[in-house]
Amino acid sequence: MTKDKARRTPAPERKSNRWLLVAYDAAALLAVGAVVFGLHPSAAEAPAPDAAAIHLLLAAACFFCFRFLLRVYRQILRTGAIRAFARELAAGVCGGGAYLLIVRAVRQPGMPFAVALTFALSYILVSLLARVSYFYLYRLALQERPLSHWLKKALTVLTLADLDSRDAGALMRVRLEHAQPQASPINEVQRVVEQFAIRGEVTAITQINKGYINRTYHIETLSDTGHVHQYTLQRINTHVFPDVDALMENFKLTTEHLHGRFLLPGHGKRGSVPMLRPAKDGRAYWRDDSGCWRMLTYFDHVYSLDIPDSPETFYFAGRAFGKFVREMADVELDDIREVIPNFHNTRSRYADLENAVAADPKNRVKDVEKEIAFVRARADCYGIIADALASGAIPRRICHNDCNLNNILFDVDTHQPVAIIDLDTVMPSSPLYDYGDSMRIGTNTATDDEKDLSKVSCDLGLYEKYARGYLEECGSMLTRAELELLPVSSLVITAEDGIRFLMDHINGDTYYNIYYPGQNLDRARTQLALLADMEKKLPQIVKILESIYTDLGLDARLDETDAAEQWRGKVA
Repeated sequence: MTKDKARRTPAPERKSNRWLLVAYDAAALLAVGAVVFGLHPSAAEAPAPDAAAIHLLLAAACFFCFRFLLRVYRQILRTGAIRAFARELAAGVCGGGAYLLIVRAVRQPGMPFAVALTFALSYILVSLLARVSYFYLYRLALQERPLSHWLKKALTVLTLADLDSRDAGALMRVRLEHAQPQASPINEVQRVVEQFAIRGEVTAITQINKGYINRTYHIETLSDTGHVHQYTLQRINTHVFPDVDALMENFKLTTEHLHGRFLLPGHGKRGSVPMLRPAKDGRAYWRDDSGCWRMLTYFDHVYSLDIPDSPETFYFAGRAFGKFVREMADVELDDIREVIPNFHNTRSRYADLENAVAADPKNRVKDVEKEIAFVRARADCYGIIADALASGAIPRRICHNDCNLNNILFDVDTHQPVAIIDLDTVMPSSPLYDYGDSMRIGTNTATDDEKDLSKVSCDLGLYEKYARGYLEECGSMLTRAELELLPVSSLVITAEDGIRFLMDHINGDTYYNIYYPGQNLDRARTQLALLADMEKKLPQIVKILESIYTDLGLDARLDETDAAEQWRGKVA
């Protein structure tokens, strides 16, 4: 399993820029050496050519050793000018000090110490000026448009800036992780960014093609003081969320409620939910002819996972989502608006599928009759949670409603959860759906669009880890009826997602983003294969939960035989 890094690397500098700085430093060393050793005012004290060559090699070893140790050649526009200049100065002082100590100790004939001292101090000053000059030339290359032909050519040679003048007025290129013909043009995205109250001028825009629904961009800016700032820009999918005002009211209420109180182990000082950055007119989002856009804080030095890379990771994911439900319990249900009616009503989703099959707008039903028959055979199972909510047997609670593992960000160094993202579906619902959704994603031994269905199965070891972490955080607040329905929740939600992917395929892929033709069908088949495996393992799932309930002192009675027979009894 591989980590899918959420920490992006869209810095406008490349590796070639780093080697350019090395070349500049080496050229400066030779130039300063030639001046100091060759043109020193005291001819009597001028060193011999062989001595000068030895001192140049010794100085190069000392200075460059400390530069690499202090990571001076990290990208300036990512670390910020002040930090970069401080590192160069520190490397110069340490390298110069080491060089002078060696010269003092060896006392090489033909090289007066005063000459070596002049050389070291001069080189420290020149190299620092070179670093400052490079920084401001690079900023000029990125910001001063349009450029004359000769100025553009000079800046390209001097800084290796990646200039792209094909679009008039463009500041930078939009880099895409996956080629997308429907990607927003660079000028459109840059124009939108300028409508928000953020710091600095834009230096990089990177499109992130991870989510199914909204289009997301990583924005980097550079302030006048040399600090790099990062943001997340999203174009809201108004087909999925037609009431954008309600969506943003929910988002604002949720993030303000959780900020400062919902803190995951790896949060540091960043908080554990993204916060809004308002538009310049004070609104929470910006609307224009291209759509509705919002700007969020960005979490750096993190990664996300589509599937767990270890049982411990999934355990901490369970704790994170369990804590989310517990912290949201203080919010009144009526304060959160239902932006997608019947979002997790599996019976309603099944009815929508039957309507899509009847309409068959893209003439695809004939190719998925096997999948449709599988779904229809379990029609009586889909109301288990929805009916319990409707009857009041279990309470409605404010839930995340999209508890995919990739909606948790983990710290690159500690591997602890940092934040929970994608809060658009926070609405009144049931924690059973959240729990089942996490199991659907996290216990699947394959990716969600796996073509080889023999790789798809439910990993019971991962199931136990997540269940324990989740229930340690919120098990005590769940009612007995909720705990007794927990074993079948993962089956219900897996069926629901299989239905939704299949329906979207039949309808012509209008809801979920796809990155190749037929991807929604592959997703549907993966979910239905996982459901079939969960059905076989339901007695073992019940046994796992029964053991956890006992360990945590939770009041619920489970019977592995009854649960399995109850589910199978509903399958036609």
